[in-house]
Amino acid sequence: MEPVENKKKMGVISKIFIFLVIIVILIYSWMHFIEPKFLVVKDFVISNKKIPSSFEGFTIVLFSDIHFGRTTNEKEVNKVVDKINECKPDLVLFSGDLFDSYINLSNDNINFLKEALSKIQANIKKYAIKGDQDYLNEEAFTDIINSSGFELLDGKNKPIYFKSNTPIYISGVSSVTKNTPNYTEAFKKENDGFQLFLSHEPIVIEDIKNQTDVLFSGHTLGGLLRLPFIGGLIKKDNSSSFEKGKYQDGKTLIFVSSGIGTETYSLRLFNLPSIYCYRLTP
Repeated sequence: MEPVENKKKMGVISKIFIFLVIIVILIYSWMHFIEPKFLVVKDFVISNKKIPSSFEGFTIVLFSDIHFGRTTNEKEVNKVVDKINECKPDLVLFSGDLFDSYINLSNDNINFLKEALSKIQANIKKYAIKGDQDYLNEEAFTDIINSSGFELLDGKNKPIYFKSNTPIYISGVSSVTKNTPNYTEAFKKENDGFQLFLSHEPIVIEDIKNQTDVLFSGHTLGGLLRLPFIGGLIKKDNSSSFEKGKYQDGKTLIFVSSGIGTETYSLRLFNLPSIYCYRLTP
C-alpha cells in the first residue's frame, strides 16, 4: 500500500508543480506580451489663477520614454500617434528616451520614426527634450526630432500665445544625468506669467523649487513592476521619491509620466503605458 500512496503523493505534487509553472508562464506572458501593449490616455485638469482667461480649455499632451525597439515597435508608435491626435492638442511635449541602449537602430527604424512622429498634430507647437538614453545617438535623435516638426527645448524660455496677447511660458532641459543645465537662462522671461517646465528626470524639482507652476517629466517608467500598497519595484536614479502621476511640491504641480515603453526589463505589471492629456483652466 505504501508504494501506491507514494505514487499518489508524487502525482499530486506533479500536478501542483505543473499548475504553478502554467501560472508563472501566464503571468510572464501578461507582463511581456500583453500589458505593455495596453496604451491608455489619462486626463487631468490644471487650474491656476495665473492662467490667462484666453487659455481656457487649452490642451497639452505629454508622452515619454518610448524606448523604441524593446516592447514598443512600429505598431505601438502608430497607436501613440493616433491617441495623441485624438486629444486634439494645442501643445505636445515629449520628455525624452526615444531610444533604448539595448537596441541598435537601423536606417529604416530612423526613417519610420521621422515619418510617424511627423504625423502628430499640434495646434500651436511640439516640443521635445533629450532623455539619458537619447545621448547614445544624439545625431539621430536630433535628426528625427527636427524632421518630425518638434523643436528641441534648449533651456530658453518660450512664450506661447493663444487667442490673446497674454502668453504663458514653457522651458525645459534635457537629461540632468548627462547634462548640466543653466537654470538661470531657462527661467528668463518678460513677466511673471504662468510657467511650464519640461524635464526628463523629476529630480530637477530639487533645483527649481517654486520657480515653475507645473513640472512635466518622465524617466521613472512608473517603476515598471508595481504591487498594491508597495508601488514600483524598479527604482531609477534621479527619480527622487516620484514614481508616476500627480504630486505637489510647494507651489509646483508635478506630473511624472509612466511612459510608453520598457527599459532593462521588458515587462510591465499593474502599470499600463500611458499618455497624459491636460486641460488648462483659470
